[in-house]
Amino acid sequence: FLRREAGDGAIEMMRTIKQALDPDNILNPGKIFAR
Repeated sequence: FLRREAGDGAIEMMRTIKQALDPDNILNPGKIFAR
């Protein structure tokens, strides 16, 4: 759903922001962005 709603570019931007803010992936791991 999220990919269809926001688009691939937005998903990639969200992943980049998540990685910058949570580099150890301890906040909700795997809930929205699978590795």
